[in-house]
Amino acid sequence: MINISGYPIFNINMSTLKDTSIDKRDNTIIYMTNSILPAVSFDKVKDDYVKKLGLEIVPMSNDALFVDKAGNITFIEFKNGYIDKTKQFSIRKKIYDSILIFTDIVSIGISAMRQFIEYILVYNETENPGVIADEKKHVQSSTSFDAFAKSMGNLANVEYVAFGINIFKKYCFKDVHTFTQNEFEDFLKK
Repeated sequence: MINISGYPIFNINMSTLKDTSIDKRDNTIIYMTNSILPAVSFDKVKDDYVKKLGLEIVPMSNDALFVDKAGNITFIEFKNGYIDKTKQFSIRKKIYDSILIFTDIVSIGISAMRQFIEYILVYNETENPGVIADEKKHVQSSTSFDAFAKSMGNLANVEYVAFGINIFKKYCFKDVHTFTQNEFEDFLKK
């Protein structure tokens, strides 16, 4: 395992899960979680990382890097709005860019990442309501379908992962999860 506290770029960018989950839109501020558990603001890590590179196009990044009491590391992305195909592509790009930045900082390969790092996408299910009007444009399935798929997955002892990001499981990460805000709060309690 990696002890991220041994890297100054992570230490100077410590925050809370609540602060990394902020969504500022239309003059409103929404937090995807109220958890004050410590987390690294990976957006700020990315900003510090690229400063010395002088890049014309800045990479994207996940919102948080969370380390639990057992030392398990998890990348977390919070998505408050509707997730269409453009946002799905953006989520994938954030994953790839974050992996490249993280592996360069800690000098490990992707094979080490997939042994001990997980990924969580937290989404707002009320922003992704009901029936899909245009399946070619939108990715999020209905809340009824999600509930059904999760129930069936639980019966089969298989976790349902939305938005097609399950492709990263065992390729880049040890495990991949998609949680609603409530499911994420339950996850944090465990």
